[in-house]
Amino acid sequence: MVRRAFTLVELLVVISVISLLLGILLPIVGEVGVSSRRVQGQTNLRTMNTAASVWATEHEGRFPPGLLTGSDADSTTGDVRAWDWWTRTGNPSFARPGLLWEYTANPDTVLQCPAYVGTDNWSGGPLPTGYNYNVAFIAAMASPHGIEGAGAWDLLTPKASLIDSDQPGGTPPTQLTRSQCRRAGTTAIFGEGGYRHGANKYMRSPVQDMELCYGGAQAYRHGGRTNVAYVDGHVATHRDPLRGRYFDALPTYLTDLLDHPSNGFLSNGDEAYDPR
Repeated sequence: MVRRAFTLVELLVVISVISLLLGILLPIVGEVGVSSRRVQGQTNLRTMNTAASVWATEHEGRFPPGLLTGSDADSTTGDVRAWDWWTRTGNPSFARPGLLWEYTANPDTVLQCPAYVGTDNWSGGPLPTGYNYNVAFIAAMASPHGIEGAGAWDLLTPKASLIDSDQPGGTPPTQLTRSQCRRAGTTAIFGEGGYRHGANKYMRSPVQDMELCYGGAQAYRHGGRTNVAYVDGHVATHRDPLRGRYFDALPTYLTDLLDHPSNGFLSNGDEAYDPR
């Protein structure tokens, strides 16, 4: 029996068909990967939101602080208790779950954004990272430097962003309680943090703390989209990275930190960050 070989034309046709199919399938496979990472990121954010709600329930409606310096009794111990991880200055092997996880064990996989590859910019270590927490309005923050004779909670700093325009004067509060979050459905509490140098863990408003805000934006790393967890518990995808109201008027050494449009804000003002 004589075996008939493929002709050159037939081989070229087969190769062309295979190339065409690959051209169709590869983008689909890539989009499936992007979609899968986006869904996993949304699941992680829901878990963070649940942990924050439980914490607030146990602490008179207050969400966990973004940062405490030192121990409750002594702010000079070198402990850095951030919302995500608890580390210790001078001891790179020390890493514990942070303040958010007081009632939740093993947050490692939850704290790793599936679309982010890189180190934790705060500790410099290989800790799971990629998400940030609204410290512009919701989470309390402490001074990063301990003071002799003071405990960690004594160092919580008043937020200028929380000054009540209807009641001027006095010292502004350090954070809001859950009952004060009247726009819970439109206010971000957690997101996927990013700026020019990687990830960040502290979410800023584009019109508050101008020396810091462009390092506290959101990363649009899911095919030009970012995931956001809102105070009321739902998680959504945001597609429009914004530069902030004052972008064009600020020096480039600040605005270059944003690396827009890879990163951006959820609103040009406080609208997406202030829940009052």
